[in-house]
Amino acid sequence: MDFRELQDRYKAEQRKVTEDKIIVGGLFRTILSTNDGLKFKDGRTSKPKRMIIVGIDKTTKTCYGTVLVNTKMSPLAQVSPQYFATQYCLKQKNYPEYLDYDSYVDCGVLFAISFDTLKSGEYYGTLNANDTAAIFDILETTKAISTKDKKRFNIRRR
Repeated sequence: MDFRELQDRYKAEQRKVTEDKIIVGGLFRTILSTNDGLKFKDGRTSKPKRMIIVGIDKTTKTCYGTVLVNTKMSPLAQVSPQYFATQYCLKQKNYPEYLDYDSYVDCGVLFAISFDTLKSGEYYGTLNANDTAAIFDILETTKAISTKDKKRFNIRRR
Protein backbone atom coordinates (compact mmCIF):
# COMPACT_ATOMS: atom_id res chain seq x y z
CA MET A 1 0.00 0.00 0.00
CA ASP A 2 1.47 3.34 -0.99
CA PHE A 3 1.28 6.65 0.89
CA ARG A 4 -1.62 7.97 -1.21
CA GLU A 5 -3.72 4.90 -0.44
CA LEU A 6 -2.98 5.32 3.26
CA GLN A 7 -4.06 8.96 3.11
CA ASP A 8 -7.28 8.07 1.29
CA ARG A 9 -8.07 5.30 3.78
CA TYR A 10 -7.40 7.64 6.72
CA LYS A 11 -9.59 10.38 5.23
CA ALA A 12 -12.43 7.91 4.58
CA GLU A 13 -12.23 6.70 8.18
CA GLN A 14 -12.27 10.28 9.51
CA ARG A 15 -15.29 11.15 7.38
CA LYS A 16 -17.25 8.03 8.30
CA VAL A 17 -20.43 9.06 10.12
CA THR A 18 -20.93 7.40 13.49
CA GLU A 19 -23.52 8.26 16.15
CA ASP A 20 -20.92 9.93 18.36
CA LYS A 21 -20.20 12.40 15.53
CA ILE A 22 -23.87 13.37 15.18
CA ILE A 23 -23.85 16.47 17.37
CA VAL A 24 -25.25 20.00 17.26
CA GLY A 25 -23.00 22.03 14.99
CA GLY A 26 -21.87 18.94 13.07
CA LEU A 27 -21.04 19.45 9.39
CA PHE A 28 -22.22 16.70 7.05
CA ARG A 29 -22.62 15.94 3.36
CA THR A 30 -25.05 13.28 2.17
CA ILE A 31 -27.63 12.55 -0.52
CA LEU A 32 -31.03 14.09 0.21
CA SER A 33 -34.19 13.49 -1.77
CA THR A 34 -37.76 14.62 -2.15
CA ASN A 35 -38.54 12.17 0.68
CA ASP A 36 -36.44 14.40 2.95
CA GLY A 37 -38.45 17.48 1.98
CA LEU A 38 -36.30 18.87 -0.83
CA LYS A 39 -38.01 20.30 -3.89
CA PHE A 40 -36.34 20.19 -7.29
CA LYS A 41 -37.23 22.25 -10.34
CA ASP A 42 -35.18 20.23 -12.81
CA GLY A 43 -36.86 16.83 -12.46
CA ARG A 44 -34.25 15.33 -10.13
CA THR A 45 -35.36 13.36 -7.11
CA SER A 46 -32.12 13.49 -5.10
CA LYS A 47 -28.94 15.51 -4.76
CA PRO A 48 -25.80 15.61 -2.57
CA LYS A 49 -26.27 18.35 0.06
CA ARG A 50 -24.16 19.89 2.79
CA MET A 51 -25.93 20.45 6.10
CA ILE A 52 -25.47 21.53 9.69
CA ILE A 53 -27.18 19.85 12.64
CA VAL A 54 -28.96 22.27 14.98
CA GLY A 55 -31.03 19.81 17.02
CA ILE A 56 -31.04 16.07 17.78
CA ASP A 57 -33.53 13.57 19.16
CA LYS A 58 -31.45 10.54 20.21
CA THR A 59 -34.62 8.58 21.06
CA THR A 60 -36.03 8.66 17.53
CA LYS A 61 -32.53 8.88 15.99
CA THR A 62 -33.49 11.96 14.03
CA CYS A 63 -31.66 15.23 13.54
CA TYR A 64 -34.42 17.74 14.04
CA GLY A 65 -33.55 21.16 12.87
CA THR A 66 -31.06 20.52 10.11
CA VAL A 67 -30.17 23.56 7.99
CA LEU A 68 -28.77 23.26 4.48
CA VAL A 69 -25.63 24.88 3.12
CA ASN A 70 -25.98 26.21 -0.41
CA THR A 71 -23.48 27.52 -2.95
CA LYS A 72 -25.63 30.56 -3.60
CA MET A 73 -28.06 32.49 -1.48
CA SER A 74 -31.63 31.23 -1.71
CA PRO A 75 -33.62 32.92 -4.52
CA LEU A 76 -36.30 33.76 -1.94
CA ALA A 77 -33.77 36.12 -0.34
CA GLN A 78 -33.94 38.34 -3.42
CA VAL A 79 -37.65 39.03 -3.03
CA SER A 80 -38.12 38.93 0.74
CA PRO A 81 -36.12 41.04 3.22
CA GLN A 82 -37.38 38.72 5.98
CA TYR A 83 -35.96 35.68 4.17
CA PHE A 84 -32.75 37.53 3.24
CA ALA A 85 -32.10 37.93 6.97
CA THR A 86 -32.11 34.11 7.34
CA GLN A 87 -29.06 33.64 5.09
CA TYR A 88 -25.66 33.28 6.79
CA CYS A 89 -22.36 33.22 4.91
CA LEU A 90 -19.87 30.51 5.90
CA LYS A 91 -16.35 31.41 4.85
CA GLN A 92 -14.47 28.72 2.93
CA LYS A 93 -11.21 29.68 4.64
CA ASN A 94 -12.70 28.48 7.97
CA TYR A 95 -13.81 25.11 6.55
CA PRO A 96 -11.41 24.21 3.71
CA GLU A 97 -12.19 20.48 3.86
CA TYR A 98 -15.96 21.11 3.82
CA LEU A 99 -16.45 24.03 1.45
CA ASP A 100 -15.00 24.74 -1.98
CA TYR A 101 -15.97 28.43 -1.73
CA ASP A 102 -17.92 30.78 0.52
CA SER A 103 -21.43 29.31 0.91
CA TYR A 104 -24.74 30.22 2.52
CA VAL A 105 -26.51 28.55 5.41
CA ASP A 106 -30.25 28.76 4.82
CA CYS A 107 -31.71 29.36 8.29
CA GLY A 108 -35.19 29.97 6.89
CA VAL A 109 -36.14 26.31 6.49
CA LEU A 110 -35.56 23.38 8.86
CA PHE A 111 -35.36 19.73 7.86
CA ALA A 112 -35.63 16.50 9.86
CA ILE A 113 -32.94 14.05 8.71
CA SER A 114 -32.65 10.50 10.05
CA PHE A 115 -29.41 9.15 11.48
CA ASP A 116 -29.49 6.45 8.77
CA THR A 117 -29.49 9.11 6.05
CA LEU A 118 -26.57 10.88 7.73
CA LYS A 119 -24.66 7.62 8.15
CA SER A 120 -24.72 7.13 4.38
CA GLY A 121 -22.86 10.43 3.99
CA GLU A 122 -19.67 12.07 5.23
CA TYR A 123 -18.69 13.95 8.40
CA TYR A 124 -16.53 17.09 8.17
CA GLY A 125 -16.17 18.27 11.76
CA THR A 126 -18.05 21.04 13.56
CA LEU A 127 -18.80 24.72 13.26
CA ASN A 128 -16.57 27.16 15.09
CA ALA A 129 -18.04 29.02 18.09
CA ASN A 130 -18.64 32.30 16.23
CA ASP A 131 -20.56 30.67 13.37
CA THR A 132 -22.56 28.52 15.80
CA ALA A 133 -23.61 31.59 17.81
CA ALA A 134 -24.51 33.58 14.67
CA ILE A 135 -26.58 30.76 13.14
CA PHE A 136 -28.48 30.15 16.38
CA ASP A 137 -29.10 33.87 16.74
CA ILE A 138 -30.73 33.88 13.29
CA LEU A 139 -32.73 30.70 14.03
CA GLU A 140 -33.95 31.99 17.38
CA THR A 141 -35.02 35.43 16.14
CA THR A 142 -36.32 34.85 12.61
CA LYS A 143 -40.01 35.09 11.87
CA ALA A 144 -39.54 32.81 8.84
CA ILE A 145 -39.77 29.82 11.19
CA SER A 146 -42.92 29.48 13.26
CA THR A 147 -42.82 29.40 17.05
CA LYS A 148 -44.34 25.91 16.81
CA ASP A 149 -41.46 24.68 14.63
CA LYS A 150 -38.88 26.37 16.88
CA LYS A 151 -40.34 24.44 19.84
CA ARG A 152 -40.48 21.22 17.79
CA PHE A 153 -36.82 21.60 16.79
CA ASN A 154 -35.79 22.78 20.29
CA ILE A 155 -34.57 26.18 19.10
CA ARG A 156 -34.89 28.83 21.77
CA ARG A 157 -33.01 31.77 23.19
CA ARG A 158 -30.11 30.56 25.29
